[in-house]
Amino acid sequence: MLRTVLLCDIVDSTALIERLGDVRAVALLQRHDQLMRQNLALCHGQLIDKADGVLALFERPIQALDFALRYQRGLREVGATEGVDLKARIGIHVGDVMTWANEPKDVMAGAKAIEVEGLAKPVAARLMSLARPGQILMSGMAQNLCQRAVGELGEAGANLRWLMHGRYSFKGVPAPMLVHEVGEPGLSPLRAPESGAKAWRELPLWRRPPVLALEILLVGVLGVALFWSTVRSPPAIAFAERDWVVVAELQNRTSETLFDDSLDSALRVGLEQSRHVNLISELQIERALERMQRQGQPIDRQLGAELALREGAKAVILPTVAEVGGVVRVSLELIDPASGVTVHSENADSRDLSGVLDALDQAIAGVRTELGEGMKGITEGSRPLEKVTTGDIEALRAFSMGMRARTQGRSADAFALFEEAVRRDPGFAMAWLRMATIQLGSDLNRSKQYFDIAASHRDRLSDREALLMDASLGLFDRPERMLQKWKLLAAMYPDEYRAYYNYSYFSHFATLQYGEAARFIEPALVANNQSRADAYYLKGASLLADDRIDEALVAFKRSEALNDGGYRRDHAHAYAVRRDYAQAQRVLATQQPSGLPGAVLNERLGEVSHALDRGRWDAAAATLEALDGPLKQAPELVRQSRRLMQLSLASYAPDEGHPAQVRAFLDDQSRLLAESHALSRPRIEFQLLAGGWLAAHAGDLASARRALDLVGESAEAGGFPYVADMALLVRAEIDLAEGRPARAVEQLLPRSTAGNELYFLHAVLMRAHQASGDTAAALAQAKWLASHRGRAFAEPNSEFSWQLANVAESNLATLSASVYAEALGRSDEAKSERARFDAAWPAGGSLPAVQRRLDSLD
Repeated sequence: MLRTVLLCDIVDSTALIERLGDVRAVALLQRHDQLMRQNLALCHGQLIDKADGVLALFERPIQALDFALRYQRGLREVGATEGVDLKARIGIHVGDVMTWANEPKDVMAGAKAIEVEGLAKPVAARLMSLARPGQILMSGMAQNLCQRAVGELGEAGANLRWLMHGRYSFKGVPAPMLVHEVGEPGLSPLRAPESGAKAWRELPLWRRPPVLALEILLVGVLGVALFWSTVRSPPAIAFAERDWVVVAELQNRTSETLFDDSLDSALRVGLEQSRHVNLISELQIERALERMQRQGQPIDRQLGAELALREGAKAVILPTVAEVGGVVRVSLELIDPASGVTVHSENADSRDLSGVLDALDQAIAGVRTELGEGMKGITEGSRPLEKVTTGDIEALRAFSMGMRARTQGRSADAFALFEEAVRRDPGFAMAWLRMATIQLGSDLNRSKQYFDIAASHRDRLSDREALLMDASLGLFDRPERMLQKWKLLAAMYPDEYRAYYNYSYFSHFATLQYGEAARFIEPALVANNQSRADAYYLKGASLLADDRIDEALVAFKRSEALNDGGYRRDHAHAYAVRRDYAQAQRVLATQQPSGLPGAVLNERLGEVSHALDRGRWDAAAATLEALDGPLKQAPELVRQSRRLMQLSLASYAPDEGHPAQVRAFLDDQSRLLAESHALSRPRIEFQLLAGGWLAAHAGDLASARRALDLVGESAEAGGFPYVADMALLVRAEIDLAEGRPARAVEQLLPRSTAGNELYFLHAVLMRAHQASGDTAAALAQAKWLASHRGRAFAEPNSEFSWQLANVAESNLATLSASVYAEALGRSDEAKSERARFDAAWPAGGSLPAVQRRLDSLD
């Protein structure tokens, strides 16, 4: 019959009896027998023999394992009362056995009540003899059946470690067997048993003595080459493809609760210093748990393996901290997610609380080595955890809790916890850096202050965090320097997806380099990036601005497939560019409002621009006016953007009050400029200069010059092309107003081919060519405007505050083109352009803006 056989033997029992003496030894053995019988009864085991060790049978392997674990723990407790270290070797195997009951007369004569024979018995005996003191070894079949049923052990089962020690040959057993260990951190050896006369580990051919001699010779021949390859190791940026790991929750087996919320973050920081190992982020894990409908569940061995398989990670790292023999032991296990088996365990000890981070450092270095990272990369690319975090465990705990709160979207709680961290350790640079990042959205002056404090403790940051800080500080610098920092971070850490996203984001919004933005975002469009949906959306917006409409639509659809909520306006714009307004409306209808007052204008701008694009000026103006109520609680800069949109729309058919409204707008922008900070200044400068252009276009040249003077050299010095271009347009409009069209052309023409110029620059250049008498050049600009409608809609300029002017020009350009073509004697072309205009704006002839444009073309 098939049974689980367990054999165990107390280590050095004879010496123990000699040491204790007969009386104490008998008392100890009586307690041992009581412990054994109680646990056998509890685990449904059957005692067969205890004359020379313990031989027991169990119906199931999990029952045998339960007994073995309880027995080992009980032995420690029994031994502690006598001041001795009591341990047992245990072997477990599953196989066929034969049992029979002896006759009562034979039992009375000294025979066992039940006899057990079969190959399973000597195999279990060999496993027992192979085991180290305190070690539980089992065969492959027993391990497989136990691991499947480990959930029956409850919490005790969740803490177990499963190690495979390789294939062993046993004397008297025909075939070698895989040997597994099951144990508890701090209680079990958790290392390979030593080979002996009756059991020995099988070695691969390359590790056998004759082959080793050949290998040594080969090593000698290749020594120089190997030395050279070591000294001349390739740069870390060459490691473009690195594997990912999941970090499970820390198993704290000590009485020190501080470890619960501190060592997790320290472990992640230590691993993140590596350029060889990538960590699945906490946010990605949270989202994966949501998809699995297991939110809030601790990441143990089993769940960590499931997450690793789902998210494409190659290993799980399971951290444990335990008190062992008066020291604190930090253990890191490498687990194969496919089998759930521990393939490597790294341990380091600390004598007290202050040395735990050093021990964790040692364990991390061992794990990184095991994962294939070279020693040079570990020593040169990493700093001690106490240096890059903090030596204050309480401060580290507050930081860890703050990181968790931030992942969960609780920014206020996170900020308070980071504040507590820096209160306890004022030099905790990582905490200052997180505080600075949180404040970016609300208090830029304070954010800059926190960034500066973090920078003053740069030596307390890891290389990755220091580069991240440099790139973030670029927000307060010229955009091209900021972009260099994000590009450097991406080069040094190829899987730091924030670097790709932020480089592309600021290329798109700050320097208007749409093609570069779409190209650089590509490495972030991978499954391991938890913000992949945002990356696809940014790519779509950049492609739209680059007039690659088909590609943009593909990117938008990929984004929405990954995230069924959020922003949709640019996607709708892609259909509006093609004049597919029905589909554009369907996309806008799926957009979910954020509920933030400051986001209302951007969320509803599509309603305005799409109405305008269809020639429905009154509807566009009415929708813009209706936003007055929803924007009352919005920041003033947002309300000023709406005001500029209204003024730009009105400039196409201004009434008598328009110049005064523009002057009032300029007064407000002048006030805001005096109150501005580094991040808001470019936006206010653009709005001030846009007001200056409106003033010049309306004939108020004094106000236009005032706007230029207020901005001054900052227009070019700031490095933002949309600000510099708007200043250029103000000067060109002044030239046109004063009868110097050739000078206007001279200023605008070089910028018109830059690729990141304002869309509206071509509209002013078109009028300058017309005024100069160069009708062919004016026609070329009109065709450019009509053929770049993607940029008209998607160009961010300054928070899209000039989008309505762009959209209007993209339509009026076809009307202008028809007049220019007619003037050049190209009647068919003129008719074609006029037909395009009439199809776009069927009621265009009745619009004041159209009539005014026709008057200007005469």
